[in-house]
Amino acid sequence: MGNRYLTDLADVLRRAGLDVTEQDDWQYRARSSGGYDGNRPWTIMWHHAASAPNASTASVANYASYGSDVAPVCNLVLGRAGDVIVCAGGATNTNGAGGPLGMSRGTVPEDSMNSHAIGIEAVNTGVGEAWPQVQIDAYFAINNALAAAYGLQPTDLAGHAEWAPSRKIDPATAEAVQGPWHPRPTTSSGTWSGDDMRAEAARRAGSTPPPPGGDDVQVRLLILSDSDAQFIAMTTDDGQALYVTWAGPGSPEVDRAVAAHRAAAAAKGQDFEQPGDIAGLFNCVRVGELPFGDSKHTWTGGEFWKAVS
Repeated sequence: MGNRYLTDLADVLRRAGLDVTEQDDWQYRARSSGGYDGNRPWTIMWHHAASAPNASTASVANYASYGSDVAPVCNLVLGRAGDVIVCAGGATNTNGAGGPLGMSRGTVPEDSMNSHAIGIEAVNTGVGEAWPQVQIDAYFAINNALAAAYGLQPTDLAGHAEWAPSRKIDPATAEAVQGPWHPRPTTSSGTWSGDDMRAEAARRAGSTPPPPGGDDVQVRLLILSDSDAQFIAMTTDDGQALYVTWAGPGSPEVDRAVAAHRAAAAAKGQDFEQPGDIAGLFNCVRVGELPFGDSKHTWTGGEFWKAVS
């Protein structure tokens, strides 16, 4: 039984600016295998729900969690208006047989995606119903927020059809996608190109600059609740981190640098220590090396907007 449950899912998505609703008792809802093992999940799986044209976000989510004979069917349901319902914090029965499929953390073995993926079901018939731009934008926002929060690359995603090409077509159809992004169809059913999905996720992850700085920039020690790592951070006056440098804890040299910054902040009457979490690094520039030796989190670089030496 896996013992990792993504109990912060709703918070992760709200921090990304999404409209989030939570089902009751979702945090520990899971398939029979329970939560995720080890450093899973490895993948963000994109689906369409094959829902009725008039189906609401709530009706699809209720079926996924309570109505299906294989419930829970997914972790998240994405509505046409970009709204999200959080359904489960553990592994779900969203993918079925298929694979194997490679991701940045390794290859998901055959028929094992359910225990390796965060599953998203988007409300759409999948047979030509329009995909509003707000829904498409929310899909990518969800993907990239999850990737940043759980140490994945934005490209650690796959369409259901890539996992199970002999029996699935989702997400589809490509020609029904509205807005400036237009995926190529890869099947006669209009399945979205997985390569196009990953390229767009990477583009969007790299196109959000850090907030602008100014005279109110301060130096703080950012202490993360979900990592052993701490960072020296240049922040705005309200605490938004702009640039971060890994600061151990560990070596005497690092400890001396932290002590010097602490003393400088005290002399200015400023708070020095600031709580945070990994998701809060998503719009930051990392200066210097990637953290290592962290017992709580495996750092990949995908947690940051970009890195400079």
